[in-house]
Amino acid sequence: MSGNPFGSYIRQQRTAAGLTREQLAERVNISASLIEKIELGSRPTTLNTLRILFDGLNIPPLHRRHILNLSLPGVLGPSPGLTPPQPTHADLADLASLPHPAGFFQIPTFTLIAVNDAYRHTFPGITNGTNLIEWLLLNPTARSTILDWHREAHRLVYGLRTLTPDPTTNTHIAEIIENCRTIPEWEHLWTTDVPTEDLFREQITIRDPTNNQVHQLNARLYSPEFPDRPWWLYRLIPIPRQP
Repeated sequence: MSGNPFGSYIRQQRTAAGLTREQLAERVNISASLIEKIELGSRPTTLNTLRILFDGLNIPPLHRRHILNLSLPGVLGPSPGLTPPQPTHADLADLASLPHPAGFFQIPTFTLIAVNDAYRHTFPGITNGTNLIEWLLLNPTARSTILDWHREAHRLVYGLRTLTPDPTTNTHIAEIIENCRTIPEWEHLWTTDVPTEDLFREQITIRDPTNNQVHQLNARLYSPEFPDRPWWLYRLIPIPRQP
């Protein structure tokens, strides 16, 4: 996505959704020629156009905010104040108060800034600062803990690829790629698109490492607005069993 993060991202998401430019144009009431210019970066991007295309492709808030910040810096408004590079004691207290697995993570690297005890229990080997992609691909326990391992791995790797303007210019991302490309599945995970219905699935199925019981969890993402923070809150909430 070098030099044209929004256009490249839209092209990737349109392709993943199985849509031609003409089909997307009909869906969002924008001409196919304009979409082509946007994807190629020969037409300036406006906030209204971004929103229309995001809506047409069902892009979730996490991706929207990141691509908006890359394409139109400052469009979401200035930060209300200086934000700490690491969670404060109050932030960590909030995280610890949550009864289910939860953590603060940053994109596009999917690095866990901090996790609570329930998260550590559910995903052995994860601690503050763990990169979720590296844990998922390189830690053997990940494959037995996450039952739909391939789909979750594909989603995260795809997110790393599509949300990164140029992996070669980011030392941390280049290191993640170098570490993970040793697994046999890497080429497929990195080079193929994820169907839209899989990319934004809300549920994850895990096996409890202490008793081997299988649980379905709903994934929830929250963007801290006040106080403003440069990370997202990720929560995994058990799905109640049907009576």
